[in-house]
Amino acid sequence: MRALLLVCLAACGAPAAADTKSCSTPFEIITALAKPDLDGRLPGTAGDHKARAIIADELTCRGLTVTSQEFDADGGKGKTANLYATVKGTSDDIVLVTAHHDHLGHGHLGANDNASGAAGVIEIAGMMQGHANVEPPKRTMVFVWFGDEEDGMVGSTYFAKHPPIALDKVVQVVNLDMIGSYKSQGFVAAMGTFKGLAARALADPLIADAKKAGLDIIPGGKARGSDFQPFCDVGIPYVFLWTPDDRCYHETCDTPDRIDAKHLEPIIGFGRDLVDQLQSTDVDLLAARQKLGCFGKP
Repeated sequence: MRALLLVCLAACGAPAAADTKSCSTPFEIITALAKPDLDGRLPGTAGDHKARAIIADELTCRGLTVTSQEFDADGGKGKTANLYATVKGTSDDIVLVTAHHDHLGHGHLGANDNASGAAGVIEIAGMMQGHANVEPPKRTMVFVWFGDEEDGMVGSTYFAKHPPIALDKVVQVVNLDMIGSYKSQGFVAAMGTFKGLAARALADPLIADAKKAGLDIIPGGKARGSDFQPFCDVGIPYVFLWTPDDRCYHETCDTPDRIDAKHLEPIIGFGRDLVDQLQSTDVDLLAARQKLGCFGKP
């Protein structure tokens, strides 16, 4: 993440079903993205290219088609890219599920920030693709891995300004950033779930179920400094899943061995269930977005 938090659509046929048993687990993806030879996935570097190749390979393994949106990284670092994949629904409404894939480089490996979120979105995308192979979803889901977030949400801003999808049809953003440090303070923040918004009503029962299973999810609260912001700026509501890291945020100790693997799976599971609720609900999410915007105020 860029700052400490305070509180295709490709013209191709549906991919064949994948044998996801051979695909990497989220923790294995985190480990691969945070290897020393990628040196923190700094935009424009060989590590950046390797990271995007890992993400693309994992999505292909899960039966998804990957599209790349290239852009210039901040500060003359060179070219980087957003990656995105689509699970087509029966309506034009879009649920956007996002994470950033870059980090600081120079020995900062970024396992939690944000290999964890990138891995989580890969896993959710695979789950939703598997579901779609059985029953088409109601809403289209677009999964995006943004480049160059650390320089100020450069990739997500580029995506919002040059959208390869119909941005006026996006009804909700679900953003995952730093979801691997639950044990640091013992909770997951689900920011942006303001009272009165459609996502809050869908999230509350899932939060109650998670609580019974031992996962504490705190809803509400305004966030800053991650990739939901360019979409919130144009009135698209967001849910931002984040776990605080009181020791290794933007430090070289952000390594795979510090990932809270025990809680990573249920956090991803909560994200999956929320995305599934958003894609399937009978609530008119587009009308809700148009009426309430990002913060729930008419």
